[in-house]
Amino acid sequence: MSYDTGVTAAPIGTDEPDDSLELSLTEARNRLPELTETIIRDGGIVYLTRYGRRLAAIVPADVAENHESMENAYLSALADDAKADTAAPISTAELIKELGLA
Repeated sequence: MSYDTGVTAAPIGTDEPDDSLELSLTEARNRLPELTETIIRDGGIVYLTRYGRRLAAIVPADVAENHESMENAYLSALADDAKADTAAPISTAELIKELGLA
């Protein structure tokens, strides 16, 4: 089963401009007011790093809200599918046997 999220993205490796930035947590902490204004004005993503490894990201609120909305729609669809599943429940012992764990 697949769910259409309505999101399209450019494939990785295209020549489209990259509007993201990577900053250490310390640098981002020191520049948070400036980063917030830049993100509000220009959009883009700021990846927060520690020892060069991405840990988190600061994104425009509309991007986060869109992600949250897509996640909610996906989870709701999964719940609806589970409710519609009319298969008879099986016992734990039957499940263990079916999975070959016994």
